[in-house]
Amino acid sequence: MKLSYLTLGFVETNTYFIENDTELLLVDPAGEADKILAEISAINKPLIGILLTHAHFDHIAALDAVLEKYHVPVYIHPEEVDFLTDPHKNGSAKFRAHGLPIITSQAQPELLEEGAFQIGSFSMNVLHTPGHSPGSLSYVFDDFAVVGDTLFNNGIGRTDLYRGDYETLIDSIKDKLFDLDETLPIYPGHGPSTTVEAEYLNPFLNG
Repeated sequence: MKLSYLTLGFVETNTYFIENDTELLLVDPAGEADKILAEISAINKPLIGILLTHAHFDHIAALDAVLEKYHVPVYIHPEEVDFLTDPHKNGSAKFRAHGLPIITSQAQPELLEEGAFQIGSFSMNVLHTPGHSPGSLSYVFDDFAVVGDTLFNNGIGRTDLYRGDYETLIDSIKDKLFDLDETLPIYPGHGPSTTVEAEYLNPFLNG
């Protein structure tokens, strides 16, 4: 299995491309849809689904443009279905004064909760890791995990957006992500990758 990514959009969000020998998954189409579509074409494997770690504006800005070309299922936690159509919940309204456009999506997602999940030839474990947002999901594969804005390299997700909660976020990290193999590579929604072990010393988790 191979993971690659592009850093895109208004706040440099990571969009991930996960491929095996025959198929491709897309995680968080952040923006700059032309670049995402070009990368999908270059990978040249069937796109079979789009996984959303959560539905903040900077993780869904290119979603509809990708769906116009690729009619594939989109997966999201039930807590955030209405974030897709509500700019106050997805955060884009908060930053309008800074020149950010209102961002919404007309996607009709499929609901995904915690547990084992199979799509096409991909198997993963889905963790519900709320705190940054109520429906944040982390996708754990055999060789790596994609965790959205729950945990960063030497940082954690912000909790000042709609239904964010600091204590819940810390619990998600310590009770779920830190329960993973300590050598597992972690790919966040922003910034470089890290490992579970490296984040044991994360200053935002240790005062």
